[in-house]
Amino acid sequence: MITRTIVFLSLAALATCQGDAADPKETNYKKFIGEQDYKLPFKTRVSEPLAVGQTIHAVGTLSEKPTRVDFNFHKGSAKDADLPLHFSIRFNEGILGSGKLIYNTFENGNWSEDEQRISNPFKAGQEFDLRVRVLEGKFQVFANRVEVGVFTQRLPLDGIDHVSIRGDLSKLRLFHYGGRIFPNPYMAVAGLTPGKRLDISALPKGKRVNINLYRENKEYALQVSIRYNEGAVVRNAMTSNVWGKEEREGKFPLDKKQVFDITIINEEFSFQIFLNNQRFTTFSHRGSPNDIKTLEIDGDVEIQTVTINDAPGV
Repeated sequence: MITRTIVFLSLAALATCQGDAADPKETNYKKFIGEQDYKLPFKTRVSEPLAVGQTIHAVGTLSEKPTRVDFNFHKGSAKDADLPLHFSIRFNEGILGSGKLIYNTFENGNWSEDEQRISNPFKAGQEFDLRVRVLEGKFQVFANRVEVGVFTQRLPLDGIDHVSIRGDLSKLRLFHYGGRIFPNPYMAVAGLTPGKRLDISALPKGKRVNINLYRENKEYALQVSIRYNEGAVVRNAMTSNVWGKEEREGKFPLDKKQVFDITIINEEFSFQIFLNNQRFTTFSHRGSPNDIKTLEIDGDVEIQTVTINDAPGV
């Protein structure tokens, strides 16, 4: 028997959705939550302690001729503060300058002798999407949505209060952290009324991921079924508790080995659906747009973050 625990998604506790009012609505829809232009080099104080399940996510653009980008967790603001996590992306090391991603720690004024090196997954002049997920005793690392390594935590998480990014980025447009260890299935009281957007980041683990939005009477207002085994994203809804016609149009844009981001925006006449920051489709409402009460995510999936925010431009 599957137990479904319903939790409440608190809007006040979620990130503020940054959007430029001068930008077209479509442009704002494609942005991540909190996307803006950040000053480089970047260093910020984290407002709450890092915890197991959280993902620290940074997105920018690499310069055309980069040599190095450093990503650090700090214990304190001092220049010689301990670094429980130091990633250094080196573009001028390795065979024929292919580059290396280096993991190390800095404690009591000394670098650890255990410097771990893997191939550099990033390319000059292209997008830099780095996600570090905190697990029990480990850091799980994704580069441009692909898992590139799991690294042992050598120092406790307690006391980490700053994160910094510096080096050869021409632009940094996102820094965000959040999430937790989510149950599967996951249910939450959502209240996705017109003008709100739902954002989910998750890692597929098998054939299918279902994202369900329910009405107050438990009828499906929308199901987005991501079917990796079929190469299709299937959309459907119920009317009078009877399934309607499936909508399957659209080239399958996802990879079963990559983290995906899905955004669902509730407008007056339809849901706008985006996958990995690109428009995927529109799904016309088959009932009241004001009666979207509950979210459920299930299937072969590891959920990383779930947020609901205002959608600029609606």
